[in-house]
Amino acid sequence: MKKNADVDTSSKQVEYEEHVPLKSKFGVGFANMGSSFMSAIGLGTIDVYYLKVYGANPSLLALSWLLFIVWNMINDPIIGILEERTKTRWGRRIPYLRFGAIPYALSFILVWFPFMQGEFGLFLNHLLMLFVFDTFFSMTGLITFGLPAEMAVTAKERNKINLFTVAFGSVGMISRWIMEPLFLSGDHPNQLVFQIVVTIFGIISGLLIFSSSYLIKERLYTQKEEAFGFIKSITETLKNKPFLIIEVSIFFMTIISEMLFNGFIYLFDYVFIFSELTIFFFLPALIVLIVLGIWANSKIGAWGLKKVMILGGLIALIGYLMTFFIGLAMNSKIPFEIGSFGIAFIGVGLLMFLVNQSPLMGEAIDNDEIRTGKRRETTYSGVNALITKPAVSISHSLLLGIIGLFGYQQGVDVSNQPATVATGVIIALTIVPIICIFIVVISLYFNPLEGKEWQIKKRHLQEVHRQKEKEYIKGLKKKV
Repeated sequence: MKKNADVDTSSKQVEYEEHVPLKSKFGVGFANMGSSFMSAIGLGTIDVYYLKVYGANPSLLALSWLLFIVWNMINDPIIGILEERTKTRWGRRIPYLRFGAIPYALSFILVWFPFMQGEFGLFLNHLLMLFVFDTFFSMTGLITFGLPAEMAVTAKERNKINLFTVAFGSVGMISRWIMEPLFLSGDHPNQLVFQIVVTIFGIISGLLIFSSSYLIKERLYTQKEEAFGFIKSITETLKNKPFLIIEVSIFFMTIISEMLFNGFIYLFDYVFIFSELTIFFFLPALIVLIVLGIWANSKIGAWGLKKVMILGGLIALIGYLMTFFIGLAMNSKIPFEIGSFGIAFIGVGLLMFLVNQSPLMGEAIDNDEIRTGKRRETTYSGVNALITKPAVSISHSLLLGIIGLFGYQQGVDVSNQPATVATGVIIALTIVPIICIFIVVISLYFNPLEGKEWQIKKRHLQEVHRQKEKEYIKGLKKKV
């Protein structure tokens, strides 16, 4: 470990070298690909599927998400702390990836075959599947969210790991954006083909998660540390003030991203007008979005994590304002060739958010280790979910509630819905994120984990990790 000769004193970022094996980066990428596909479709498309295929009541689905908040807040801290206290010859995280992959994939497949019918039956089935599926998702999601913070200490190397997780994970999100319009848009959703496709991809996703457990290498010395009890785990985490500040930003980032991802199909049905020219705008815009996002994140070493994320928020804000005013001016019917400009700004800005959520959380976990002397990634992932998972339910409920308020009619084809529904979609998918972005930027501004002094602490922490690993290996050799 050596200090890099290039020190940017103007931005007060002290850089030093760190390297995580490529195999481990691919392992985290594979796990996130499988998990993100199932979670993006399972927790995102479920509403569209129940509404359009079975004619479910949107108000009851909104209620289902609100009731789900209770379990969603409890299960993640419990699972996170349980994973933290796990001690096996494979490590703390690997067993949950290896042996949780099959039930995770099975629960995903069951989402698309509701066994209770009727308005109230669909509500109960929706609620039950949220409870079951999200529990298995949490086992994997807490690991893929928190593991990069254990694998690396520098924001730069964590960002490289997260480029793998986001790049591989984006396959799941892009698949959703393809599958929803392809099978569920318009007046006649293709239920059977959709069920076949998601079943096949569910099996593939489970295999990806299973295989990732053989590629990821954990820091096994962390198992020697005596873990906190449940109550102390929670209280010590809540004493970490920078973590609470960071949680404010992540909470509202979650609402922003969920509103966009869950509202995509409604944009496709009610707002954007597509033509044969659409593909010529979409592909270049997607390429430019990815290139700009990667370029912006490459500046973390020079600018700092906080500045990059604030810049991302401001870029996304411009995109949302463009989309809102264009939508109002054109009565919510926007040719995609025009709307793509606003979407591009939103995409670049949110990419800078999403890639850096995990490194941002890693900073808070580092601060906790400096305070407590213990490494507690999944505890923090669990408590993070305790605070932010309600944001997922809130975003679903807001979207369903707003389109219901603007006249969405249960069981009515898209072409026969009132024109006001399109206005409701525009308002839900722009005004809500605009408000959230302001809160995110303000909270990020007050994040104290930056500057030269913080980087020196992180370098010391890396040396502590190296020493712990040496002592662990030395202890193993003595046993042989």
